Amino acid sequence: MKKRLFRKVLSLLTAAALVSSLSITGFAADSALTRAEMAALLVEGAGLSGQVASYAAKTSAFQDVAEGSAYEGHINLAYEKGLVSGTGGNSFSPDAPATQLEAASVLLRYAKVPGALLESWPRDYAGMAFNAGLMEKDASGNSISKAEFQTMLDKANAMAGKPFIGITWKSDAQNYDSFKAVIRAAGGIPVELDQVTSNVVGYDANGAVQAEYLEASGMLKQSYADQIKAKDLSKSNASNVMRAIDGVFFTGGEDISPSLYAQPQKEANHGEEINATRDISDYTLMAYCFVNDVPTFAACRGMQMMSVVSGSGFIQDIPDFYKAKGKDDGDTHRMPPDAPNRTYARHSVDVLTTESRWLYDVVGGDKLDNVSSWHHQGLEPDSLKGTDLTMVAKSTVDGLDIVEGVEKQGQTFCLGVQFHPENDCALAIYQNKPEAALCDLDICLTFFETLVGYAADKPVIGISWGGDPADYVDMQDIVRNVGGVVTHIPQLTSKEDAVNALKRLDGVIVTGGEDINPDLYGEEHSPLLEDNNEYRDLRDTSDYNLIQAAVEGDKPMLAICRGMQMFNVARGGGLIQDLPTYLEKSDEEYKVHRNRPEWARHNVGVENGSKWLEDIVGGASLKDVASWHHQVVNPERVGEGLTVVSYGPDQVIEAVEYQANTFALGVQFHPEADALGGADAVCDPAVAANFFRALVQHAR
Repeated sequence: MKKRLFRKVLSLLTAAALVSSLSITGFAADSALTRAEMAALLVEGAGLSGQVASYAAKTSAFQDVAEGSAYEGHINLAYEKGLVSGTGGNSFSPDAPATQLEAASVLLRYAKVPGALLESWPRDYAGMAFNAGLMEKDASGNSISKAEFQTMLDKANAMAGKPFIGITWKSDAQNYDSFKAVIRAAGGIPVELDQVTSNVVGYDANGAVQAEYLEASGMLKQSYADQIKAKDLSKSNASNVMRAIDGVFFTGGEDISPSLYAQPQKEANHGEEINATRDISDYTLMAYCFVNDVPTFAACRGMQMMSVVSGSGFIQDIPDFYKAKGKDDGDTHRMPPDAPNRTYARHSVDVLTTESRWLYDVVGGDKLDNVSSWHHQGLEPDSLKGTDLTMVAKSTVDGLDIVEGVEKQGQTFCLGVQFHPENDCALAIYQNKPEAALCDLDICLTFFETLVGYAADKPVIGISWGGDPADYVDMQDIVRNVGGVVTHIPQLTSKEDAVNALKRLDGVIVTGGEDINPDLYGEEHSPLLEDNNEYRDLRDTSDYNLIQAAVEGDKPMLAICRGMQMFNVARGGGLIQDLPTYLEKSDEEYKVHRNRPEWARHNVGVENGSKWLEDIVGGASLKDVASWHHQVVNPERVGEGLTVVSYGPDQVIEAVEYQANTFALGVQFHPEADALGGADAVCDPAVAANFFRALVQHAR
C-alpha cells in the first residue's frame, strides 16, 4: 500500500481519565452544566488538577472570571490549552448554562479536528458536530446536562483515528444526511465538500456558471470544456476544498456535459438536465484525487465522471444505444416513471474476478444481485479503450454489455460502480427500513467500509489465493474488525509475481485447504493423499511463491493450517503425509485432530522461547482450538530458521515462528473458526482474534 501521511486524531486527554472524572464533581447528572463546570470537567478529567492552583494565580484573560472563584484555575488552564474560548470581548460567562453547541465545540477541539474544517463559527462547528454524531442537527441552542456531556464525550473519544470522508458538492437542495449516516456507520466522519470552482469560467452571485460560458442546452461550450479538460489544478480551489480530507465519495446526479467527453452534439436524453456548474466541480475534484492519490469511491454519475476524466467515450442514452443495435434494454437500468411502486430498477451485476483488485473483495464473489440502479447514461466496454481504467463488473441484457464497475488500479483505492449501494445502506441505517433493502446490506456497507479503511491508511492484509473469496468471508470480517483492510491475492505463478503483489500489501494470511504436493518437499506420493488434483498444484505454486517472497521481504505473515505446512515446506522442511498412519491411530483416536463433520477441539501448549505466540495467547496454553487436518510438519524436517513454539496432542507441532522477521507465525489450528464469537465459538473469541490483531499491528 502506498503509505500516506495520515493525520493522527489523538486526544490531548485520556479517555478513561476524563470519563471517570465525571463522578468527582459533585453536581447532579441531570442538572444543567455551567460553562465553568464544563471547563472543570475537562481539566480534572485530564489529570491536570495539580496545575489548577498555578493557573489560578495567573491573571485571567476574562474580566468576568472573578479572582479566587471556584473555577478560576480550571478556566484559565482550559483556555491556555486551547480547549475553551470566550463568549465575546473579554467575557467567558462562567455561570451561563453550557449549550449543546458549546459542548460540542469544546469536544471537537479536544478531538483535534483540523482547523481547516472549523473555520466558520457557528456553521462549521454545528455541521461537524452533527456529522461526527456528537449532537442532533437542531440541538445547537439546547442546554446540556452532565449525563449528556458524558455521552458526547464518549462519541468524541470514538472519533480518534477516524478519517474525514468528503461527499461531493451538491448544486441543489438534495439532503445528504442519509449518506452521512452511512459513512458514520462505516467508521468515517462525513464532510460535505464545498464547491470546487475554476477561474476558466465566470460565476454569478449564486455560484452558478454564467450563461455566456454555456450552450443553450446548459452544457459547457467546447472551448471552455477543453480548458477544464486540461486539468490545470492551479486554476481551481480544489486544494483548499480538500484540506484535511482523507477520502471522497462521489455521488450520483445529473447528466454530464457531452463537451467533456468530446461529443458536443447532445443526443436525446429523455429530459435529463445538464449541470455544468457541478460538472466543473466534480471533474476538477476527480482530477485532484487522481493526481494526489486520494482514496475514492464513486457511484453512478460518480463512476461516469471517473471515466470521463480518464478520457473514456460515453453512451449518452442507453435505450437509444440498444435500439440502434436492434436490441431491447428491457428497462433494466432505470424503471420508467409510470412503473407502480418502483423507484429504482433492480438487476444483477457480474464481477470480473481476475481483473478486479477491490470489487471482488468487497462483493466476496463473482455476482451481486438486486443492485439499486437509476441511470440512462453509461459505458460500454469499448468506451474504456485507451484509458487506464479496468472494467471489473458488467451487466448483460439482450447480448449487450454495460459497464457496472471500473477501477483505477494504480491508486491506493479508486473504485467506481454504476449502481447505488448507498441507497440500500440508507434504507436500513437512516430510514430504519432494512426490509426495503433488496441488495445484500453487508456488501453494500462494505463499499464504504473499504473506502474508510483506505482513507484511514489501515494496513492492507492480503488473503492467499484459493479460488473464491466467498470462502473467506469470515476471515475478511475478522481482519476488518481488528483494524485492517482486506484484499485477495491473485494466483502467483512465479516468485516475481509474488514480489510484485506484496508491494501493495502490508501483511498476508496464508489460508488452509488441501494437501500439498510431496514433490515440493522431495518425497514420494503416499496413496493416502487427499484431493490430489490440478487445482491443488496451482495453489501449491502460488502459496509457495507467496511465502518465499514474504519471508525474504520481511512482510508480516500469519500462516494457518495448510498455510503453516507450506511455510515449513517453503523453508526446506517436510511433512507427515498422513497423520493417522504416522501415529498408528484408529479413526476414533484420530478425532482429536479432525472430527467430521465438526471441528475437532483440543488444547495446545506454548513453548519457552516464543517471540509472539505467548503474548497472543496470554499464557502458556490455549484451550479448545479448532482443528481440521491430517497432515502436519515433520518434526524431523523442520524448515530452516523456524522455531517450534507449540505442541498439541500426540506431540504434533501446532505452531512455528520465523523469529528473524518482524512477524511470521504459522499455526496448525484455525483461530478464524472462533474469532468472530457467536454460538459456535468454543475457543476464547478474544484470544482467537488476537492472532489476526497481532498480524495487523505488526503490519502497521
